[in-house]
Amino acid sequence: MEAITNAWKTGVWRGWYWRFDLLTVAAVAVLECIVYYASGGKYSFFFSAELGTLIAVIAVMQRAKEKRSLNGLVVAAVSYLLGFLFQYTLGYAETRTIIAHGEERAFLLRNAMTFVIALVFAWVYGWSTDWSERRRAQLAAERAQKEAEARRAEGDERPRVRIHRKKKRRGRGRRPKS
Repeated sequence: MEAITNAWKTGVWRGWYWRFDLLTVAAVAVLECIVYYASGGKYSFFFSAELGTLIAVIAVMQRAKEKRSLNGLVVAAVSYLLGFLFQYTLGYAETRTIIAHGEERAFLLRNAMTFVIALVFAWVYGWSTDWSERRRAQLAAERAQKEAEARRAEGDERPRVRIHRKKKRRGRGRRPKS
């Protein structure tokens, strides 16, 4: 039970950054709608969905520490499917003209190819990020080991440091003779 309440507070559940993933996808969807309506319908949802998906994947990959590739794949899939839904609902005027000219198969193929590219990008970016972090940690460990060996070879001599001691107080004047 504590794990569930902790997941609500942190937004992370078993390596899934669900809160950040949802907020990223929602922000990308809102930006796609703003771009579509600000351009008067001239900027297609196809292009904004593709760009938004790639930006969302990059944002999630840099934030996630666990299950990086899987978080990226989920964000890529949900973000792109949301953009595809926008093409068929909000941007239906453009989609209707494509269907009317008999280019529905090309339209679906273009969307499917872009979806696959987004998934491949998410996986490759996650894999390369994980690999570079492992490599960076490996190089840091090697560097620390070399420094430790160099210290041992020198005899572990530390530079001598002068120790300052407090001077004993003797009181005022001379000491009385006893």
